[in-house]
Amino acid sequence: MMPLALFALSSCLAIGSASDQVVAGDFAAAYPEWLAAPKEAPLGLAPAPGVERVFRVAELRRLAARWNVSPVPDRDLCVARPVNVLSPEVLLAAMRKAAPTARIDLLEFSRQPAPEGELDFPLSGLQQGASGGYWHGFVRYAGTRRFPVWARVKVLAEGPRVVAAEALRAGAVLDAAQLRVETREELLSGAHFPATIEAVAGQVARHAIAAGAALQQEWLEPSKAVLRGETVMVEVTSGGAHLKLEATAESSGAIGENITVVNPVSKRRFPARVEAKGRVVVTDNRGTN
Repeated sequence: MMPLALFALSSCLAIGSASDQVVAGDFAAAYPEWLAAPKEAPLGLAPAPGVERVFRVAELRRLAARWNVSPVPDRDLCVARPVNVLSPEVLLAAMRKAAPTARIDLLEFSRQPAPEGELDFPLSGLQQGASGGYWHGFVRYAGTRRFPVWARVKVLAEGPRVVAAEALRAGAVLDAAQLRVETREELLSGAHFPATIEAVAGQVARHAIAAGAALQQEWLEPSKAVLRGETVMVEVTSGGAHLKLEATAESSGAIGENITVVNPVSKRRFPARVEAKGRVVVTDNRGTN
C-alpha cells in the first residue's frame, strides 16, 4: 500500500482510496459532528483521482437531516482523492514483485499524479525490443478501479533456455539431438521459455527457427498424431454399444484435438477426437454410417 499523500495544494478534505463513495467517516475526520452518522454511511459518489467534488450547503443540509447530524452545516465542503507522483523506488519495488530475479533498468516513467492504492506491474504489460521497451501497470484503488501508469525499462532475466543447436525447419518434429540447454540472460517478456529438452522434444516448430535461438513455447505446437488423408481407426461408443471402423482423416490433429473424418463407404463426414497415433474416438454414432 502506498503511503497516504498529503493534499498540500488543496483546501479540500482528503478522502480514503478504498471506496467509490464519500462516506460519513471521511467528513468526521475534520468535522466531529458527522460522528453522529454511521462511519460507512454513503454521502455521494467519490470524485476521480485529483478531481475536486464540492458538496453545496443545500446538499449537506439534506444529508445532515437524513443522518441526524447537528449542528447543520452552513458552508460548502470540498473533497478530493489524494494523488502523488510515484517515485522510482516505489515503481521498482512493484516491478520486482513481478520479476524478483530480473535486472531492471528504469529509464523513464509517467509523471501523472496517481491515487493511493496497490501498484501492480503484471508481466503481461511488459513489451520489449532489443533496446528495451515499456512496462504498463496500474494502481488499484476503490475496489476494482485501475489508474494506468507506465515506465520505459530494460528488463533482463537469467535462466535456463532450450536452444536450437541447428536451424530448425517449419513443421519439423523436434529431436532431442537438435537441442541444447544454456543459461542465458535474455530480455524478459510475456513469452514462455521452456527450461528442459524433455519439455520441447517431440513438438513441432510453427515456423523456421535459427540456430542458436532460445525456443519460446509460443513457437511450438504438439505434433500431429493424425495427418490429413490418413486412414484412421474410429472407435464409436453409443450407449452400451461399442464398434470400430476405418475412416479417412480430412484434417490433421494432435492428441486431444477434434478433427473431421469421412466414412469411405457412405461418404458421411463426422467429428472425432484424436486419442492416439492413427486412432480417433466418437461418443455418438450419429452420422458415422
